[in-house]
Amino acid sequence: MVRMLPMSTFRPLSLSSSAAPLIRLSAARLSGSGDGGGGVPNPSRRIALFHLGSAIPQAHLFGIKTPKMLRTDGNAIEAATGGSMAQASTAVTQEGALEWVKKDNRRLLHVVYRVGDMDKTIKFYTECLGMKLLRKRDIPEERYTNAFLGYGPEDSQFVVELTYNYGVDKYDIGAGFGHFGIAVEDVTKTVDLIKAKGGKVTREPGPVKGGNTVIAFVEDPDGYKFELLERGPTPEPLCQVMLRVGDLDRSINFYEKAFGMELLRKRDNPEYKYTIAMMGYGPEDKSTVLELTYNYGVTEYDKGNAYAQIAIGTDDVYKSAEAVRLFGGKVTREPGPLPGINTKITACLDPDGWKSVFVDNIDFAKELSDL
Repeated sequence: MVRMLPMSTFRPLSLSSSAAPLIRLSAARLSGSGDGGGGVPNPSRRIALFHLGSAIPQAHLFGIKTPKMLRTDGNAIEAATGGSMAQASTAVTQEGALEWVKKDNRRLLHVVYRVGDMDKTIKFYTECLGMKLLRKRDIPEERYTNAFLGYGPEDSQFVVELTYNYGVDKYDIGAGFGHFGIAVEDVTKTVDLIKAKGGKVTREPGPVKGGNTVIAFVEDPDGYKFELLERGPTPEPLCQVMLRVGDLDRSINFYEKAFGMELLRKRDNPEYKYTIAMMGYGPEDKSTVLELTYNYGVTEYDKGNAYAQIAIGTDDVYKSAEAVRLFGGKVTREPGPLPGINTKITACLDPDGWKSVFVDNIDFAKELSDL
């Protein structure tokens, strides 16, 4: 059994509490003067409000004035107007969350995955794919090593974060992860270079199925696929992360609302029985995008244990977590600072179980400046 060890934005932390609305909450729980009878450590009032899961704390987070829908009765708070008012209030809260998410300063920061031989992988990425080793850190007490590679500095470009766990030389990539995309000016020349360096080419240069863009596919030493796309100069050469999903419309709706991404384009390929949707925070030729792929009739995938997550910058991890809850995601790491580096993060799952981590923008900038 593979032991999953922590990374800078990947820590083995407990799952969040349920987001189901609560109708009654003891006054002792609200004030933090008791454990609610369940043996739970005393939460602060702020944390207690977060775990209510109803429209009240969410509306408060997003600066929305809620209707007078509650009354106090002894040591409890009860809904006084029934479910219809609660639903109306939740709708208002979603409206406020949508507005805030669209205004939030979000950017794809890095993608995290595990490799079996760090030195071999770094050699392939630098010599064959033209990336630069930006930084490397070893955490012997936790028995893992991280390496960050990309085509530009982390404070402005999307990069990869490789993780090597001591003693683990092989991972299962699974069927759900698709590929990473790299934009190059000449696919054929890049493929020739990769071949000369001993790299594995799994698809020779040629037009994409159903289109005109020249592409090729190569594999790194661990079997991760990289799609080479022929394009002109771009500020984000590391341009795509492709994941397979079981319900494309559901995924588009989630990433638009909870993540604030834009649907850049959608293309159906009935001849080959798949549909893709490009989601991101900017145009494909200038920013990294998430490519979601739906294969006809396939609703679930084995995700393996190799691919980990995408990290996204945000101005407020607390609001980001609540937006995820509101729009059908699952928070797996409550928002707050990471031990040791104090960078605030929150982790969540999309409807297909793909993990993402939101990272506080100011904290991340400070983390980089302290290197």
